[in-house]
Amino acid sequence: MMRRNGSPYFFYYLTLLCCCLVSTFSCQKNHLSEPDSTFFERQNAAHDGDYLATYPLSDPDSCIARLKAEVPAELQPWGCLSIWYHLPRTNPEVNFRLLDLYEENYPHDTVFAFAQMVRGEFFVDLAQFDTAQICLADAHDRYTRLHRPLDASDATYLLARSYLYQNNYADALQAYFDVLDILNVHDTTFSHRRAYLYKDIAVAYERSGNNIQELNWLKKMWDADLSKLDNSWVYKAKVATNFSAYYLTENPDSSIFWANTAISIFKAENESAPPPARFVYWLARAYFKKGECQTALPFFRDAYRRNPDQSSLFGYYQYGLALGECYLCVGKLDSAEVYIEESLATPDTGNLAKAYELLGEVYGKQQRYQKAWLAEKESAQLTKAKITSDRIKATADADARYQLAQKAYQIQTLESAHKITRQRNLIVSLLGLLLLSFLLFRYQRQRAKHQILEQERNVLEQEKQLLDQAKKIAEANERLKNQELLLAQKDLVETQDQLNKTIDILTLKNQMIEELHLRITDTDSQSGRNGNREPDEYLTSMKILTPADWVRFQKRFDEQLPGIIPKLQRDFPNLTSAETRLFLLIKLGFDTSEISETLGIARDSVWRSRHRLSKKLNLPDTNTLDSFIGAFMCLKNSWIK
Repeated sequence: MMRRNGSPYFFYYLTLLCCCLVSTFSCQKNHLSEPDSTFFERQNAAHDGDYLATYPLSDPDSCIARLKAEVPAELQPWGCLSIWYHLPRTNPEVNFRLLDLYEENYPHDTVFAFAQMVRGEFFVDLAQFDTAQICLADAHDRYTRLHRPLDASDATYLLARSYLYQNNYADALQAYFDVLDILNVHDTTFSHRRAYLYKDIAVAYERSGNNIQELNWLKKMWDADLSKLDNSWVYKAKVATNFSAYYLTENPDSSIFWANTAISIFKAENESAPPPARFVYWLARAYFKKGECQTALPFFRDAYRRNPDQSSLFGYYQYGLALGECYLCVGKLDSAEVYIEESLATPDTGNLAKAYELLGEVYGKQQRYQKAWLAEKESAQLTKAKITSDRIKATADADARYQLAQKAYQIQTLESAHKITRQRNLIVSLLGLLLLSFLLFRYQRQRAKHQILEQERNVLEQEKQLLDQAKKIAEANERLKNQELLLAQKDLVETQDQLNKTIDILTLKNQMIEELHLRITDTDSQSGRNGNREPDEYLTSMKILTPADWVRFQKRFDEQLPGIIPKLQRDFPNLTSAETRLFLLIKLGFDTSEISETLGIARDSVWRSRHRLSKKLNLPDTNTLDSFIGAFMCLKNSWIK
């Protein structure tokens, strides 16, 4: 699957254009004042090279307020756009809020187009394709009205990605080739745009099963002139992994060769760094496809351990699914079950059906036949849903062909009617020339007209009958589609309910086993040490006033009291950093005054924080907080102050 950063240069150029136009627009509105072109240079020099990094990036409203208070008006649009590229992409609400403020405070056609473009990109990665297509269509229209076809093609490119994620390969390829046509008009060099476009076209052909065209585009990518690309070795290595994926099924040895080629290209530029997880993943896949499961297993584990984050939902869960399948191959059924169940969160229908199929195989080998049957049933339902979707699309195509046939028939009917009319007129003329009387001539003429009108009425009746038949066919198809979808949804809901119940039971058991294991492990580790070691004076006297202090405190705490922080994060993943700090200080035995002094906050703030922490820990009241934290992980408290 393609990742979110698969097209960074598209929006790099887009950003430069937006900056230029927004700055020009702002300067026109503020033409009475000269822009201070050195403002950001001076601010960056005074703030370790990145002035905007000091802004409260988690609060867009505060960012805009500070921007308006500190930055000259003519530079604020550029500053707002720069803040956008400082924001992490882990919280869409924050990103969308900044886009709303960007449009509200600096209204301009280019700003609106850019905001819709990046909203569409977010929705594509969130698999909200209908919303994404609305945003991207709007962005495309706005850029078209601005006479900026290259920027409009970026919207088409993102639409193609959404089609590809939905397995709509025909529309995806059509959109990709529309973008390629625009590039051929404006830029014939092998730029980053063209490089990523070639890659996506190859992926579309691969997923559609057109192996000949896939190989053709892979060769174009490999043989291309990469002299215009920055860090061209990165692109070369990715193309090698694409070759590895292409040869995976038919020729695993060639797949291994290309995966190793990608790793060699990477190591030639990065001698000490480990190769990317994606390269290792394809090498593991190649060994697995060859039947060497034991050889593939350590590579799968390495790739899974260094798996990229979940910014791309479609690719993230492939690692766990592949690792679980490899464990199944070597006979480690418990491990296979864990990793395959983890991959059930994938939004990709094909991968989800495969995961349930593998789970059914695992349950069958474990002699858990009821669960095996349920998993196989779920896999069959997913496959059926996909087939139903394909059938609906085929029906729509058939309707379209029928409409075309109708139009052709109408044209043919009209041509026949005109031909008949010409023939009748010719006959009447000939009869007149053959000495028929004037009355007979008039009679024949009226009769011919009557016949023509009758034929026209017959033609109209036939057209009406054909339209009625088409309407009945469409209604029948719609009823059939609705019935199939309702049945599929009903079966899916019933199966999901059963699976949820089973998963809840297994989750509860696993939590109990994990907690018992942690307690036993903690008891053993404490008894194996040299008595009850008190935390050193450095830990109890540390101040936590900055993020760097917090990092050092966590490291020191984990060295002195290992295991507490990981368990706290597992048991209570919803705790904030401030609540975690308060928890650890109470664990060290700090009273309210000491906590206030250590964190640099008021005593009242400490009491409020204790109250919020009690709620997060599901405690009845604040009075039980100290005893709960003191008993956490069953540690002895002889060292507590």
